[in-house]
Amino acid sequence: MEGEPPKALATPETETYQVSRDVAGTLRKTDETTGEVELYTSIEGILQAVPKLNWDLAAAWSRLPILRVHLFIDRGSYDRGGIERSYASKVFHPEGLDLIAAVHWWRKRVKGTAGFAVFEGSFDAQVSVTDPPILLLDGTGDVEADDLDVIQRKRQGHLKRKELEKRWAGKGATEEILKKIKQADAHRMSRKAKGEEYLYKKGWVTKGSEEAPRRGLDTKETDYCFGASFCISFGMKGLILPILQQ
Repeated sequence: MEGEPPKALATPETETYQVSRDVAGTLRKTDETTGEVELYTSIEGILQAVPKLNWDLAAAWSRLPILRVHLFIDRGSYDRGGIERSYASKVFHPEGLDLIAAVHWWRKRVKGTAGFAVFEGSFDAQVSVTDPPILLLDGTGDVEADDLDVIQRKRQGHLKRKELEKRWAGKGATEEILKKIKQADAHRMSRKAKGEEYLYKKGWVTKGSEEAPRRGLDTKETDYCFGASFCISFGMKGLILPILQQ
C-alpha cells in the first residue's frame, strides 16, 4: 500500500561449510566453524580399488579423507613392530585424499602383490593426535578396516580432544604450549606404536615384560607426567594441564 515501507527481500541462509569437488569427482564438505571435513566418494570406485572390502566398510570410508599412509615391506613387518617398522610414511598435504586416490598412489609404488600399507583416516584433514581410523591393505588385496562403530568411537575421542584444547586455551595456554602438548601426544603414540605401555610408578615398558622403566622426554625445562591420569607443566606458574589417555 502507498506510504508503507517496502518489505525487505528474504536472504538465503548462509551455510557454515564449503563444498568443493576433487579431481576424481569426490565432493568435499568443510565446516568452517569446526574444521570438520567430510567426503562424498564413489562407493563403487572404492570397491574397484579395494575389491575385498565389503560394501558397509566402503560406505564408511567413503566419507573420510586419507591424510597419511605408512608403507611396509610386508604384513609381517607391521605385525612384529607396528607403525614404527614402516620404511616410509607419506602425509597427503594439505587436505588429504579420498581412499581411491590414496590406494592408487600406493599401488604405483609397489610391484604386483608385494607390500603392505596402513592408511590413516582423518576428521579434519590434520594429522590426528588421537587414535585415527585405520585401514590395513596387503598387496594381495587382503584388507582390514575400522568399521562404522569404531570410526564413530574414534570421532568422539577426536571431538573430546578438541573441546579439551578449547578449555586449555581458555585457561591461558598459548599456541606454544598447545604445540608442546601435541608433541607429548605424538611421543605417547609413538611409544604405543612400538608395543610399549605406561605402568604407574614404572614408566614406559614393553607390553607383557618386566623391563625396567625407561624415561620419556627430557624434563629439564618441561615436565611431562605420563599415566592414566597425569599432567604436563610447562614452567608457567599455576598452569597444570591434564591430558586424556586413549
